[in-house]
Amino acid sequence: MARPDMRPAFVPVVTLMALSKVVLTTDFSIVSIALPSIGRDLGVAPSLLSWVIVASSLAVAGLLLVGGRLVDRFGHRNTLGLGLAVFGTASAVAGLAPNIWWLLAARGVQGAAVALISPAAFALIPAFIEEGPLRHKALGVFGVTQGVSLILGLLLGGGIVSALGWRGVFFINLPLIAVALWLTWRYLPRHVRPAPQAIDYGGAVTITLAIVMLVTSISSLGALGLLAPRTLALMAGAVVMFGAFALIEHRVPAPLMPPALSHRPGFMPAAAISLLFMIGVGGLMVLIQVYMQRALGLPPARAGLGTMPYAAAVIIAGNVAPRLLGRFSTGEIVIGAALVNLTGLMVLAGMAGQGYWLSVAPGLVICGLASVSAYIALMGAATGALQPAEQGVGTALLFVCQQLGTAMGASIGMMLIDRADGTVAAGDFRLAFAALGGALALALVLAVTRLRARRVVAAAE
Repeated sequence: MARPDMRPAFVPVVTLMALSKVVLTTDFSIVSIALPSIGRDLGVAPSLLSWVIVASSLAVAGLLLVGGRLVDRFGHRNTLGLGLAVFGTASAVAGLAPNIWWLLAARGVQGAAVALISPAAFALIPAFIEEGPLRHKALGVFGVTQGVSLILGLLLGGGIVSALGWRGVFFINLPLIAVALWLTWRYLPRHVRPAPQAIDYGGAVTITLAIVMLVTSISSLGALGLLAPRTLALMAGAVVMFGAFALIEHRVPAPLMPPALSHRPGFMPAAAISLLFMIGVGGLMVLIQVYMQRALGLPPARAGLGTMPYAAAVIIAGNVAPRLLGRFSTGEIVIGAALVNLTGLMVLAGMAGQGYWLSVAPGLVICGLASVSAYIALMGAATGALQPAEQGVGTALLFVCQQLGTAMGASIGMMLIDRADGTVAAGDFRLAFAALGGALALALVLAVTRLRARRVVAAAE
């Protein structure tokens, strides 16, 4: 059945998508910068203070699939509008929080709102922009926005905290959210597709618990180790919940994750490669901060600015990526990006301890140029293979893979630099950077084999 021609204009859709991305990315980076001020003002120990980030991340990871399914059922306009409104309200509550517990609760609600906003915002591209140069351009804007948002967070975060205090970082997003809400209600059409069967609540609960337990167990690896009772208990609980989810999905008439997703050409390989890429790239973003501050002795402010080469490379690659999409296949782009990214990580591993300009800067530039190209190509190919009613949950599954990949990469990197005496030397990072490169090598193998398989099938047809 053809979709009604209710596509809004290209500019409002891309603006709304980019604005939503700016709000979410800058919020994460600015809140990270504000953590020390929050700890001093509220008198919070570092172990509890880390939950200002963890509470939001767990809610996002656990509820993304549910959020994606809600997008498919209730439409982009309703879901994105609700997510933005809830995020704005929770931001205001966080800014007014009288103690850490109010703040953590507000951060959890913000994470739940992000689980609605992320799939709804990205799914605007395949839902309202036809395949071709315009969609490639929109995907490029998405990649550029990632770099711009990172730079904004790094440049504005310290100034906002200094001028307005830590509470100001939660209020600064409210005007942007108001503009995004206006664009949502003004330009996005009302939901016109017939609603499917009732939401699979059993599947929603079990998959949320499974993902939260899995992410928590992965995040615990660096501090507790693989064989710690807590880590093993969380992993076992995740396995049980994933098993329960699989059983429920086979029994309900409208499963949370449609079985047809696994049959869409290229979707599952794109999800697997995205996970491997994020182990390398997401893990690098965490590890490089520890490297600059602990091994190179840079203060936090300079270490934050030290990621600028990566952000600048992302912006450049985001402008170039649409042209690559028009000339090369997804497999060719991903293979090239994996090779380049692997080179960047090997530069970091080989030049560890040689100073910022000889190791960090060139390594980050190389990785930034490659990672965003692969990200845009994988997201575009995966969502392009989905049916209209699968865009929300399919996009959400891709984001879940990215969340898991980042958690795995960070945990692997931190484990490999951990010493019993608590000291960290530059040489300890060589193995960690090389291990992240191993994930890129696996992504390269998968891309090569899938590309060859696709060519064989095409020839047979």
